[in-house]
Amino acid sequence: MKFLVFLSIVLLHTVSADAGRRLFDLYQQGNYMQACNLGQQGFPYHQNDEAYISLYAFSCLKADKIDRLSGPITLLNQTKESRANSAYFSVLLMQKSLLMEALFDNKPIHSLKFPTSTHLISKIFDLYLKNPQPNQSIKEYSDLSDTRLSYKLYTTETAGRKSIAIDEYYDKILTTHHVY
Repeated sequence: MKFLVFLSIVLLHTVSADAGRRLFDLYQQGNYMQACNLGQQGFPYHQNDEAYISLYAFSCLKADKIDRLSGPITLLNQTKESRANSAYFSVLLMQKSLLMEALFDNKPIHSLKFPTSTHLISKIFDLYLKNPQPNQSIKEYSDLSDTRLSYKLYTTETAGRKSIAIDEYYDKILTTHHVY
């Protein structure tokens, strides 16, 4: 009986380590959506592994799956780095939520002050605060640090799910379409 318990623990640890390794490999290869999905599958089994949770959250962030950050935010609290990651994810999630509220519900957010980052959501949030363009359904912004970069912010709805979309342009050529 003791052997079966020991074998179960060893197998669980091996599978757990393998999932973390696969998550890391997918992230390193730039397969962020696959890493995010794998991380989500393993999330219930790794709630005490802050390295796994952080990697899962960063994968989802890079895959534009910002809504999946809420679970990791609550669990990243044991180390200085984890708390910093949690705060970063919280700011981005809040900025996305406030942009949705402003765009869908016409709620003014221009007086809010938030920390900022280099993430696209933060950039667009800052640009929106400076110039909300209330009469435009598609808001157009130029990057403050590179005049060749520009963005379009607008609302979208797919299968009854409301989202915001951000299109990135380089020299007026669409380079990336994001839906949050």
